[in-house]
Amino acid sequence: MIIRKLKDFKVGIFINCLLLIFSACQLNAQDDKEYVQNTFNDTRIINSSTTKTVPKKSLDFRIGHRFGDIAGSAGGVQSFFGLEDAANVRIAFEYGITDQLTVALARNKGSGRIVQLWEGHAKYRLLSQTKNNSMPISVAVLTNSVLSGMPASSDPESASAFTKDIHRVSYFSQFIIARKFGEQFSLQVMPSWLHRNFVAFEDENDLFTIGVGGRLRLTKILGLLVEYHHTFSEYRSINKDIFFDPLLFALEINTGGHVFQLSFTNSTGIIENDFIPYTQSSWQDGEFRYGFTISRVFRLG
Repeated sequence: MIIRKLKDFKVGIFINCLLLIFSACQLNAQDDKEYVQNTFNDTRIINSSTTKTVPKKSLDFRIGHRFGDIAGSAGGVQSFFGLEDAANVRIAFEYGITDQLTVALARNKGSGRIVQLWEGHAKYRLLSQTKNNSMPISVAVLTNSVLSGMPASSDPESASAFTKDIHRVSYFSQFIIARKFGEQFSLQVMPSWLHRNFVAFEDENDLFTIGVGGRLRLTKILGLLVEYHHTFSEYRSINKDIFFDPLLFALEINTGGHVFQLSFTNSTGIIENDFIPYTQSSWQDGEFRYGFTISRVFRLG
């Protein structure tokens, strides 16, 4: 059974990688130019990927953590403002095959209706912004496959009522379009598509979402980050008192050796397959939490 799960997982990654490479091949190669650097300091804004890729033959080791609610019925002094609760954890290894192509493997605890998540993803940088504005934007393509290892639910209407191994798999694809405005501000737009092979009763298998993120540079070391996602879903519009749009804020600290983020978000999910469909916490009700992400890049060649 485990072998079959891994086989389906690998097939999904392979198909997504082929689509990514095919898309890249449709674009003309760029002439050598002077490119804009550090549109974003990290390969992720907070939850979402940026156009930045891991350098060739380098390994980015990442740990992300989300705590419990700071306020609301589950927060406050009783949980030390959420610091005693581990809502989610992600451990990831991201490797630069080339300066444009990054691949990754990760394990996510998961915090929505689907947990115990094994993730594989690939990101390819298609275009890079140039200093003379002959190319005004940077563009990358991200694609992933995620496999859940959780036990199947006996409730047939549950999102985890897996009757086939392939039901455990979801796929995510995204275009990442970014621009750096001067030295202080960067903006990114992310049209995305998420497909889940199995969903709860009345939910949609396919979800389309638009994300927006930005970075404001404060000093050479510090930056402010913001990220927001809206999902176009009739099911979520009807149940707007249950599902909420993810809204995230973070303070970025760049030490040169690694990038450290202190974040506040209503989303307990860290990866797109989790936070896009399953954000059920409201900022208005105090259901937001503290989190952090730390990244360390090692040169392997």
